[in-house]
Amino acid sequence: MTVRSIFFAAAALFICGMRFVDAHEDSRLLEVLANDPVTRQQYHLGSLAGQLAHLSSQLDDKDLAATLLDRVRDTRRGVRHAYVSQVIAGDTANEIAAVDLEQALALLNTIEDTEAWVKTAWKLARKAGKDKNADVTNKLLNECVARARMVDDLELRAELISGTGANYRYSNTEKGAPLVYESYGLAQAIRDPFDRAIMMNEVGAHLMDIGDRSLAIAVFDSVSELANTIDDPLQRAKVLVMLGGEQAEKGLPDRAAEALERGIAIALTAPDTDEKTAVISEFARNLGQCQRFSRGIEVARAIDDPYHRAEGLIRIAKNLKRAKREPEGLELLSEIEQLTTDISDPYSKGVALRKLAAEYLELEQKEKVRSILKSALDCMNRLGDPLALAPHNR
Repeated sequence: MTVRSIFFAAAALFICGMRFVDAHEDSRLLEVLANDPVTRQQYHLGSLAGQLAHLSSQLDDKDLAATLLDRVRDTRRGVRHAYVSQVIAGDTANEIAAVDLEQALALLNTIEDTEAWVKTAWKLARKAGKDKNADVTNKLLNECVARARMVDDLELRAELISGTGANYRYSNTEKGAPLVYESYGLAQAIRDPFDRAIMMNEVGAHLMDIGDRSLAIAVFDSVSELANTIDDPLQRAKVLVMLGGEQAEKGLPDRAAEALERGIAIALTAPDTDEKTAVISEFARNLGQCQRFSRGIEVARAIDDPYHRAEGLIRIAKNLKRAKREPEGLELLSEIEQLTTDISDPYSKGVALRKLAAEYLELEQKEKVRSILKSALDCMNRLGDPLALAPHNR
């Protein structure tokens, strides 16, 4: 296993509110949180406060949103690891960008770390682009290119260049396309097959974003073949769940379902760990993304851990609604709400409740959202209690 994967396995238990199977795991954050319970608690408190500030803004409760953002700032000041403080700033900027882009940009400019700055800037650039603010989008992405080119690490440089190129689709696709092709060349030079597969999968998605469908499919095929060369079953499953997820998102549902079913069979052969549970939850979510709803629900309901079962079902409920199958989605939301009562870790429970509230908000059930928000705020306040440092079962 790579050093990054070792850190991921060690820290997975503590960062259950984050997306587990991301294209590029943040090894620095994972390492700090795995080894420093005080910083872990502060990170969870700041992260959840930022998420609930966004939810409060969506409910037009500006006073509560402002109070929660003050809580984020107070938490950041208390964090003794500068990088973790910057991650909190990036997470919060992303949460509030939809309701206050100017404040989000101010938070972005408090971040000094290149990777954290660029990945936050992408999110703000997308928001600005969707709001037809091409000047802000281009300014942010031009700075992303300049910063990415200064990165020495090959894999990170490839990731930042590719992601920046793809995000130019919100303002200037012609400028972004050469960056994605450049990253394709960089990705092929990555030696470790797992790392190369992760990066190639991301490049495939970005090739779809810039309209090069034929090359994207060829790249996805190469990722599928690369998976066969990876010895560790959980790493192989991670590659396949990401391959399936990207193909589902890019309108290739049959190819996605094939990769996901192949990956589930492999994941089930891995030793039982929290990391394995997280990966299986991601399989359930991505089956929902490619509209294999019954299969996704089956996979999710087989998960014992209530947090990861809820995580799988929430995404499926979202996609049922998108498929005009709202009654089935509502039924799942009720099941998820009951599941949250079994989650004892305050951060995990708060994150699950926030995601549940977001789905009810889309259904314009604001009173339901306010009730869920109150429960999520209770979870946040528990995180501010020194007793929150004690171990919890999710």
